[in-house]
Amino acid sequence: MARRTSADLVEVAAQAVRFGILGVANTLVTGAIFYGLGLAMASSLAYTIAFGIGVAFAVTVTPRLVFRVRPRAQRRAAYALWYVLVYVLGLGLVLLLADVVRADHRQVVVFTVMATAVLSFIGGRFVLGREAARGES
Repeated sequence: MARRTSADLVEVAAQAVRFGILGVANTLVTGAIFYGLGLAMASSLAYTIAFGIGVAFAVTVTPRLVFRVRPRAQRRAAYALWYVLVYVLGLGLVLLLADVVRADHRQVVVFTVMATAVLSFIGGRFVLGREAARGES
């Protein structure tokens, strides 16, 4: 297993900060869409629409601004596939919280957004961050 240098750790921290800033903006917009649509339709459909908008934004913007790479098509596709997995996990959480636990609508939104944000960073770091570390930009 490769040892992490302090420069590697600083870069991971910088990526996390950039992801956080970009993610907050994306989350605020898609969270508002999720919340608003959820008042007029099933939470699962509202989540699907909002998440789709967020994925389009993230897959387009995150590689360059957060991980400072211009990924090859295969990496971009892998990143998009990771988001599909995050979507499925998030949808499961929405259904669990909304339909089984019967949590308040705000709680469903907050817990789902928090969980999917963490998973999104982990996937981005794994799929795109490795490319940045190898200088494949």
